[in-house]
Amino acid sequence: MKSKKITSIALLTAGLMLGSTSLALAEDATPAPVSSPSAYQTQLAAYKVALLQYQFAKVNADINYRTEVQKFNSDWAVTIAAFQSAQAAFEAKKQPIQEVRRATVNAASAAFLAATTGTPTDAVIKTALTAYWTATKAANTAYETAITALGAGPVKPVKPAAPVKPVDPTKPVAPVKPSK
Repeated sequence: MKSKKITSIALLTAGLMLGSTSLALAEDATPAPVSSPSAYQTQLAAYKVALLQYQFAKVNADINYRTEVQKFNSDWAVTIAAFQSAQAAFEAKKQPIQEVRRATVNAASAAFLAATTGTPTDAVIKTALTAYWTATKAANTAYETAITALGAGPVKPVKPAAPVKPVDPTKPVAPVKPSK
């Protein structure tokens, strides 16, 4: 029983001593002077600003892209109908030119076959080939010239391109603490 009293008195005394010293230390403690920000602190502050700007740019680009895609999708029916009608008109303009070319090449083919029926001589084959090549070359050149004169065909609508992701800011490296 005596040891319990001694232990409780020792604990009470130790608690009072620790409590009074912490109060004394708290009263004597003065705030440490604030030093100017280090280079790391400056870089860290700049990084935080750049990170905020990066996040803003990323969200802003995403919103703008989604808006463009929604507009593209809503206008798609009208845009594709206009493209299809323009494409059909362009093909209608090309059809007579293609028929003339096809008729010219078919006539050259028929003339070649007619000239080479039976057992033709080498001179006849050479003359028939030259005539065939000349006729097809003339037909192809006339076709290409006529198609070029029509102008460029209609261009299919293109989906908006995804935005370019902004560049992540680089986080500054904390200074190395000297070892003791």
